This record gives sequence, C-alpha cells and structure tokens, in this order.
Amino acid sequence: MKRALALELLLMTLLAAMLAAAMPLAAGQFEWSWDALNHHVYLGMTAEQPRWDLDVIPASYQTYQYPYLYWPVYRLSLLDVSGVVAGAIWSAFQAALLMPPVWWLCMRLLPNAGAALPGWLERSLGCLLAFMSMVVLAGLQTTANDLLAAVPLLWALALAAHPVRSLRRSCVAAALVGVAAAFKLSNGLYFPLLLVWWWVPGDGWHLAARRGLAMALGVSLGFLVPYAPWGWQLWRLTGNPFYPFLADYFGRG
Repeated sequence: MKRALALELLLMTLLAAMLAAAMPLAAGQFEWSWDALNHHVYLGMTAEQPRWDLDVIPASYQTYQYPYLYWPVYRLSLLDVSGVVAGAIWSAFQAALLMPPVWWLCMRLLPNAGAALPGWLERSLGCLLAFMSMVVLAGLQTTANDLLAAVPLLWALALAAHPVRSLRRSCVAAALVGVAAAFKLSNGLYFPLLLVWWWVPGDGWHLAARRGLAMALGVSLGFLVPYAPWGWQLWRLTGNPFYPFLADYFGRG
C-alpha cells in the first residue's frame, strides 16, 4: 500500500511538472514582467553576492525583500538557453515542489472508505482543482516568489490535517509556517488560523497551553533560522532587520 501511494505521488509530481513546462512551450514565450526586470533578477544576484557597497536602492524598496527565493530565477537568466526553455524549467520546478504537499493534503482531507470514487481518483481530482486556480496558473508563469513561499505553508496544512494531533506535529507545523513567513512576511498571518485549526474541544487548558507554547516556539525558530542571514544584513545596514517595515520601532536607517 505504501509503495502504491509513493508511486502515485511520484507520477502526480511528474505529471504536474510536465504540464507546467508545457505552458510556456505551447505559448512560445515566457514574459518578463516589470517586477522581474525591476527586482526579481537583481534580488537573485544579491542572494549570491550582496551589493551594499555598490548600489543604492537600485530596485527601490524591493531591494530589501528576502532575496534567496529569487536565486533560481537569476541563475536561469544566465543559462545559454532561450527564454521559453528557461520558463519551462522554472514552471516545472515550481509545480514539482507544490504537488507533494497538495497531494498529501488531499489524501488527508478526502476519505477513502465508502467513497463513491476510488481514492487515487479523488486525490487526483483534488490536486487538479488546486492547480486550476488562476492564482496558481498565473504564478507558474511568472518569476514571483509567491508559489515557492507557499510550499512550507502547504506542508504545515498537510500536517495539521493529520488525524492524530500530537504535540510534536503541532510544533513542526508551526515551524513550517515560520519558514513561510521568513520567505514572505505576509504568510505570518496564517499562524493564528493554524492555532484555531489545532484547537481541540475538551483538551483542557493545560494541554491547550502546552500546545500553544510549543507552536509559539516552533514558529519563532522556523522564522529565525532562514531569515537570520538576511535580517542580519539589514540590521547592520539600517539598524532594522525588517527594513523598511517597523521603522517606528527600529528607526529609519
């Protein structure tokens, strides 16, 4: 059974990657948006080699965004291939990372016993619906970091959908939300929703408090570890690890 599920996941991931790659190949182009020209490639270059001593906000305030998710885009722009081929590689890469957590989430949320459809078909249709979202389809064809930043968030939801809500699992799920927030600060808004999702009536306040503390620790560590290299650079440069945000607390740099 486990081998069959692993094979199903592998096939779904390969299929998602191939279909995503087919979009720019079929269109014959992979468009570079203003954002890509303004800061996506620049941030990828910054991730590889900081340029604080060379440039002065060349991409306006986007210069201070978390840059490391843009590094693949920067490296793709240097390859000796056409834009269509680079776009196909990028789209396939994103889809291959997105499919596993989406598939796991579908497996947890869609019941198998007594279902009108076979389990594999239910999961496949669930994944198809997830990828048919215009937000996802548009994201697969852009150089933005939104989809990559959502990957740890999707894994957190997949863990939260597990029928056994252990303390360790809740801490790991919260840590993944922290990672997603480090990648894109607005993802931190999902942490209160995760706390509500993990609340189980009848647990008692002792267990609820322990779980809340574990999740608070998890989300803090999950955020600090990936964000630390960039936050430290901003701190040294501006005195604010979240610059240009929270200027009233840390100063304006």
